[in-house]
Amino acid sequence: MKIFYIIFTVLVAIAAMVFALQNSTPITVQLFAWQVSGSLSILLVATLAIGCLIGMLIMVPSVWKRGRLAAGLKKRIKHIEKEAAGAAAAVEAPRGEASAPEAEAAALSDAESAAKKG
Repeated sequence: MKIFYIIFTVLVAIAAMVFALQNSTPITVQLFAWQVSGSLSILLVATLAIGCLIGMLIMVPSVWKRGRLAAGLKKRIKHIEKEAAGAAAAVEAPRGEASAPEAEAAALSDAESAAKKG
């Protein structure tokens, strides 16, 4: 994938250079009282750069929001993993010793069988 990106970048750079060499005609751009003169290729590249900058600025809030959401979800995952590890440790009782719920269940079952016999 990295090699594809490098090849693509080189091809775009070559195409931009060919475009600039073939479109060096001087033009004037007017907007209200404002006026800019320059070659066609330079003005088109500047327009593209301004458009990309505006697009990135529009994306900033959503990228920031997603980053905060991802950080919160990572914290939540760590918390749930700790809870799961604690629950797994509580479920596994050492061999030879009954855990508290098992001891209560055994005592209750002994009491019930004693009541039935007596």
